[in-house]
Amino acid sequence: MKTTFKNNKRISVLGLGQMGRRIAQLYVEAEYQVTAWNRTPGKVDGLGNIRLAETAAQAILASPLIILIISNNKSVLEILADLPDIQIFKNKTLINFTTGSPGEAESIEKIISDVHGAYIHGAIQASPDQLGLKSATILSSGNKEAFEKYVNDLAIIGGNIRQLSEQAAASSAMDTATSTWIYGSFLGLIYGAELSRHYGLSLKDYGTIIGEIAPEFIDYFKYEVELIERGDFRATQSTLSNHLAATQRLADSFKAINVEQTFPTLINNLLKKAEQNGLGDEELAALSKIIVKHS
Repeated sequence: MKTTFKNNKRISVLGLGQMGRRIAQLYVEAEYQVTAWNRTPGKVDGLGNIRLAETAAQAILASPLIILIISNNKSVLEILADLPDIQIFKNKTLINFTTGSPGEAESIEKIISDVHGAYIHGAIQASPDQLGLKSATILSSGNKEAFEKYVNDLAIIGGNIRQLSEQAAASSAMDTATSTWIYGSFLGLIYGAELSRHYGLSLKDYGTIIGEIAPEFIDYFKYEVELIERGDFRATQSTLSNHLAATQRLADSFKAINVEQTFPTLINNLLKKAEQNGLGDEELAALSKIIVKHS
C-alpha cells in the first residue's frame, strides 16, 4: 500500500547517531518524506516511516534539503570527497550540524557554494531529549536566502532559532564560545560538589542552592559581557580586587583537601596577574585584558 503524507516536503538526514536519529524521528512525526543514510547500517531500525538510502549520494539526491550530523567535520569532508559527483548539491541546501571548528565550516561552505549549492552551518545547543521543544536553541549561520526558505523546517528541531551571520563559521564560533562557558561552569560545579562532600554537606542541598542563585548570576554574566563589548570597565558592582580576595579563599580552601589544584589555582593566579597589572579597581570583566596576548 502506498504511504500518504500530510505534506510533500522532503528531507534527507545523513548520520543516525543519537542526535541524527532524534532529528529524523521529529521529521517523520511531522509527516515529512524522510530519507536517511548512515555509514553504519542498521541504525534506521525503529524510526518508522522512513526511506533508507544505500549511499550518501542517494540520500542527497532524494531531497532538496539535506541535514548532516555526524561525529566530526573531517568525516564530513571525507563523505563529500567520496561522492561520485559533488555537483549533486547544485540547487540544494545542506545544513551541517556536525560539531567542528570555524575553519572547517568555511572549508565545507566553499565546497558547496562552488557547485551553486546553499550551505548553512548549524549548532544544536540542546540534548536529544530536548529537541522539538520551543526552548531548544538552534544556532544558524550561512546562506541567508536558504535560511529564510527553510526556517520553518528548522523549527521542527527547536523553537529558539538564532541566525547569527551570513558567514558560515559564525555558528561554530558561537557554539565554541558558549561551550567554553558551559565547561568552565561545570568544572566549578564538580569542585564545589567535592568541597561540599568533604565537609559533610548534602549534595542535594548544594544542587538546590545552585539552582536558586543561578538566575541572578546569569544576569550578572550578561552585564559583564556588555562591559567587555563597550570596553568600559569602571567598577559599578564589585572591584576585581574584591574578587581576588574571594578567589584566594577559594584556592586556600581547596589546598586543604585532596583534589587536583590546577583549576582553583588558575582562577586565583589570573586575578593576581590582573591586579599586578593595575586592574584592581576595575570590574571583574577587566580580566579580558589579561587573557588576550598581544604580539
